Amino acid sequence: MAVMLAIGSFAQNAPAKTATRQFMLIVRFRSDFVPPAGDTIAKNIKAWQDYMGELGKAGKIVSGFRPANNGETISGTTQTTKPSPYIANNELVSSFLIINAKDMNEARVIAKKCPVFEFNGSVEIREIQNTAN
Repeated sequence: MAVMLAIGSFAQNAPAKTATRQFMLIVRFRSDFVPPAGDTIAKNIKAWQDYMGELGKAGKIVSGFRPANNGETISGTTQTTKPSPYIANNELVSSFLIINAKDMNEARVIAKKCPVFEFNGSVEIREIQNTAN
């Protein structure tokens, strides 16, 4: 799938904002995705760069990660291990972003601009709380 950038550089340049709520954008794409030919991928990479840059300038991006496409899934009381990442409805987690937004409506507006939709992907929006502190 197209690229997730080194998000740290965008988050570090973000202007200070007043207290807002945080949301996780869980970005998924189809597990059977086949990259298109031509310059379509390059255009999508540029769209991601623009998207992340805009979030950074607006102080909306906190963090983000792109996990590898390979992994393992452990489940159930018997802790059964499957040698692949979790796939549901033929979708695989491509990346996730932590964003600042005043409410779910603003988080939805941000999510709807995500370039993953160019390849029929999806974005799940979940409000989060910091439980580490």
